[in-house]
Amino acid sequence: MEVVRPAADGVGRPAVVVVHGYAGSGRLMRPFADTLVRRGYVVALPDLAGHAANTRPLGDIEREIADVVAYLRARPDVDPDRVALLGHSMGATAVVRAGAADPRIPATVAISLPDGEVATTGPRGLLLIAGAWEPGGIRAATRAAGRVEGRRTVTVPMVEHVSVLFAGRTHREAAGWLDDALAHRPDRSDVAATQRVGAGALTLAGALLVLAAGLASINRPRRSGTTTPDRDRLVWLGVTVVAASVAGIVGGPLLAWTMPAPVSGYLVGYFAGAGTVLLAAELVYRRRAGDNVPGLSPRAVATGGALAVVAGAAVIVPVHAGLTAMVPHGPHRWMVGMLVLATAVLLAGAHTAGRPLWAMLVVVLVCVPLPIATVVGLAPGFLVLIAPLVAILFAVYFMVMALAWRAAIPLGHTVAAGALVIAWPVAAALPLA
Repeated sequence: MEVVRPAADGVGRPAVVVVHGYAGSGRLMRPFADTLVRRGYVVALPDLAGHAANTRPLGDIEREIADVVAYLRARPDVDPDRVALLGHSMGATAVVRAGAADPRIPATVAISLPDGEVATTGPRGLLLIAGAWEPGGIRAATRAAGRVEGRRTVTVPMVEHVSVLFAGRTHREAAGWLDDALAHRPDRSDVAATQRVGAGALTLAGALLVLAAGLASINRPRRSGTTTPDRDRLVWLGVTVVAASVAGIVGGPLLAWTMPAPVSGYLVGYFAGAGTVLLAAELVYRRRAGDNVPGLSPRAVATGGALAVVAGAAVIVPVHAGLTAMVPHGPHRWMVGMLVLATAVLLAGAHTAGRPLWAMLVVVLVCVPLPIATVVGLAPGFLVLIAPLVAILFAVYFMVMALAWRAAIPLGHTVAAGALVIAWPVAAALPLA
């Protein structure tokens, strides 16, 4: 847990426990500390069990919140009767329950509440915030929970489940609600919603530009090759993609049930199953055509390793600095390793298509069944919420892959870079169950 307080000494200050959601971290919620501490609050940012630096498996979140509240009430700089709660998503459900169980909590802010039924009784002083682009179930739950007299419901325009945390209106509404409920006159009225994510985004953009400039500066001719596979090859690719998707659907649940992080485990099984089929089909195709299977050369290992280090650092370091916790702890370390390997298998299989555009198309088609599987209950529903993040990470890798191709670097040399860029942020964030 990180505790952030005003620089000036004080006693009897109001305090807020800020609770992250599933796959979040205290670092992800740090912008709320930036806003509230400027207004004179003491803010506690816990990593819930199973998340970030907390290596215990997911457990009784309400008990964790109660322990943090008790800690704050015992601090000499905190007024024990003015400790409030703020939570996002899973954390919103938890703070609503914790606030209802503790009548001394004067105010609760629930952002992106996924379960409206938990708010049918208590807590007092409840503000509900949701993004306009959130899933329909969250918006409905927020409306249902807000029907109780004395509550306020706010819909923040043009934001979804994650970006709602960095919207200026979210911060202004939450801070104003807490000020009124806790009878607090703020030291300052600053809103620091985007300060950290903005700096992280600029760092990420700069790192990627440096990487792109380095690849573009390599003075080599573009690789030649067939623009479009022949008909037999296209038919073979089509059948292989379908078989790979089926293998992913089967492999996902198998690994989800056996690993300590079920959502990460599902992706490990899906990517590994689909990639194995793609690689096996390529091996069969080459054997039938009488082609040799290429091996790894020292140059390939060196080039791939260098790209992996640079591309991985260009993404992971800015995300950790500006958004959420990316340093794995405990079992998260080997979960990151497992997902990196599985992603590498998928990308290596996709690159058998031969050119960047075809490799990208293979990845997209193989992954299309994932959201469908979540809707019908064959995959964890949380995959729907992290789908935009995974898509962005794949897009970053496709950019690196295309630049490497133009610099005459074979697609296979970029596999390690793509595996790190895609898998590390996902596996480091998804919790231990």
